[in-house]
Amino acid sequence: MSEQEKQGLDEQQADEQQVDAKRRQLLKLSAGTVAGVGVVAGAGAWVKGRMEGIEHDGFPNEIGADFKPMDQRNVNQTYALSKKLQAQHPERDLNFGVESLGPIQPGEKPMHMGEAFHRFLTGAERYDNDKIGYTQLDYALEEACWHGSMSLAPLVQAGVPGQGILTWDQSDVHEHKYPFKDSVEKVSAIKTAAKTIGAARVGICRHDPRWDYNPLYNVLTEQTLTWEEDFPFKPKSVIVMIVPMDYEAIACAPMIPQSATAAQGYSNIAMLAGQMAKFIRGLGFQAVGATNDLGNSVAYAISAGLGEGSRNGAMVAPNLGPRIRICKVYTDLELDEVAYDKPRTFGIQEFCENCKRCGDACPSGAICMDDKPSMGPTYPGGDDPEYTWDVNKGVRKFYSDPKKCLKFWADNGGDCGACIAACPWNKPDFWHHRLIDASNTFTGGTVHGLMTKADILFGYGNVNDEEAVIKFWKSGFSGDFV
Repeated sequence: MSEQEKQGLDEQQADEQQVDAKRRQLLKLSAGTVAGVGVVAGAGAWVKGRMEGIEHDGFPNEIGADFKPMDQRNVNQTYALSKKLQAQHPERDLNFGVESLGPIQPGEKPMHMGEAFHRFLTGAERYDNDKIGYTQLDYALEEACWHGSMSLAPLVQAGVPGQGILTWDQSDVHEHKYPFKDSVEKVSAIKTAAKTIGAARVGICRHDPRWDYNPLYNVLTEQTLTWEEDFPFKPKSVIVMIVPMDYEAIACAPMIPQSATAAQGYSNIAMLAGQMAKFIRGLGFQAVGATNDLGNSVAYAISAGLGEGSRNGAMVAPNLGPRIRICKVYTDLELDEVAYDKPRTFGIQEFCENCKRCGDACPSGAICMDDKPSMGPTYPGGDDPEYTWDVNKGVRKFYSDPKKCLKFWADNGGDCGACIAACPWNKPDFWHHRLIDASNTFTGGTVHGLMTKADILFGYGNVNDEEAVIKFWKSGFSGDFV
């Protein structure tokens, strides 16, 4: 090992010793905060059951009678990529105004949404080797991580359907259906295949048209598509899979190493969804893989029992937090009703009511800071349909402002992730963190507030931390990579 490698390893070990000390302190504080973590152990099977979630027969959040599926032409990123939609709705550009870039010079036009998205996509053109987290090194990693997704399924992360490995073509469906004995064998086969090809978790739910984009829109061809006339079959089930993102990279948020692990997440789920769809077609059933296209991944993941909606709008998965990416496979393979996974609640949204760390960390002020969820946006302008055209209302949840996110992405030269990094559920998988997670499933608001303070006290969830970037670029020295 070279002297440089030894120095890097010594620094890594020193960092780990400091973290271990903080872990011990956090465990002591947590024990007192929740009247002894022994309460968790003493509660036995009841706590174990709460950590596994409380099952629901239907979607766990209230859904209004006037709720309608999202028109994909109104999805923020779809509009930002489509010259046709921008020409049809020039008034929507006014939502960006001058705030994206600050004051403009006389005669200069303010940036509109399409330009904002272009700035986000071309952030690598603006690297600064004197600016930690935004150097050529950081952007080179991000571009490398995007390479998989852009090669396998170009722009699917921005909602473009039917691309590459996520094709709608069903010509390779095997002519004979595999003779499954029952739904139990079907579930076992699907979940075993998901594990084999790299999914961290998998759930199977019924196809639910409420969560599909309808109509669909392809910005590359500028075509509006329907499920009845254009999609190759009528789906019966949706297989939902999640993969984790790198903890050390997320800790760099909103700097570019965070964008890199998000990009790698998209590359992983494009491959995952494409491979699972191919597996299902090989069994004689029709299947199409999807990531951000076709429908609302968070809603489907919740329906499949994989996690719960959170304040920042993402899904929080037990043990992984919001540090995940979600993909799905639409298929005409059908299960008996009892074999489908059920939606579950884990005490996450109740925790979000009393936490607000993601909102405090959000550099654009996009995250709702209300004490309770609502049926629609409550931020300024949230009742204006010309401002909230990109928001799907009618579900009781916390509503963030997606345009404020995109504004920051444009200025940042990469996506953000600060809300993920700040979330107390975003922890390495250490046993004492899992014990604390267990306590959060049955303790109340006062304790949740104390746990949030403990998270801050012991240095978790920092954002804009240059030391995190320095640590990230040394993390290859640890573990199996020494």
